[in-house]
Amino acid sequence: MNRRWLALTGVLVVGALFLGMIVAPGHGLALASYADENLSALVPNGWHDEQLVAPYGTAVLAWVDSGNPHASEEVQATASSHLTPEARARALALSLRHTAGYVQSYLGPVEFFGGRPAWELEYYIGHYPHATFEFDACSPAIAMTVTVSASGLIALNKEQLTLAQDAEPKCDGPAFTSPDRADLAIPLRLPT
Repeated sequence: MNRRWLALTGVLVVGALFLGMIVAPGHGLALASYADENLSALVPNGWHDEQLVAPYGTAVLAWVDSGNPHASEEVQATASSHLTPEARARALALSLRHTAGYVQSYLGPVEFFGGRPAWELEYYIGHYPHATFEFDACSPAIAMTVTVSASGLIALNKEQLTLAQDAEPKCDGPAFTSPDRADLAIPLRLPT
């Protein structure tokens, strides 16, 4: 009888732990705040900055977990996109369709905390899950794309919404305003 209760208790504890990972996926994810002159985002602690550069009109940031190269976050902001978030998500899905190992698991609308609408494309490439979120910022002058990848679905679920909904462009950042502000090597032209 005691062995039965012990076995039942063990099954219940394991079940509760598994359910806890599903119900509260963000629990325990330690995040750091990052900001530069164009973008701000949350980044898991310990991930390293890829130091990407982008042409004028675009700002891009990317981080990778040095202990797990399949875990990454990329935030891209592009000025003057004429496509809706839905159209951008559908175009990405279409462009990935012929990628080896690509399997789409979700394409549709999501809502970030506070009611901001976005479109999500969730997919696998090989055995690794990815989630890409498309949304507009700065009254929709800037198109935002946030891609999060992980080594497994539980890890992706812990990261994806939290990281995506906290990525923001600085609407008056140098990448999105006049080229004279974006490149300090170009001298300002003052009226004569």
